[in-house]
Amino acid sequence: MPEPPYRALGILLRVFSLLAALGGLLLIFAEKPLIVRLLLQPPEGEVSTLFLSLLKEMGGMVLMLGVLLWLASRNPVRNVAGRALLPDSAFWR
Repeated sequence: MPEPPYRALGILLRVFSLLAALGGLLLIFAEKPLIVRLLLQPPEGEVSTLFLSLLKEMGGMVLMLGVLLWLASRNPVRNVAGRALLPDSAFWR
């Protein structure tokens, strides 16, 4: 059976999905000392509770993006190329 022509795209989507999932989990479960280290020692007043909750919410969004990329990597021709044309077709109707 011949190799699928879009194998590199599927691998690239899987790599990006794993990176997004790990980054999302890091943002969700990180506490204040880790965030201060990641942001290169900002002043203590800059890392507020509101900022931490915003980072956790962004982590959830990034985790969802990772899941979407993982699902798109299973059939990249249909899920990436087809979805890229979807907004155009809706716009021109």
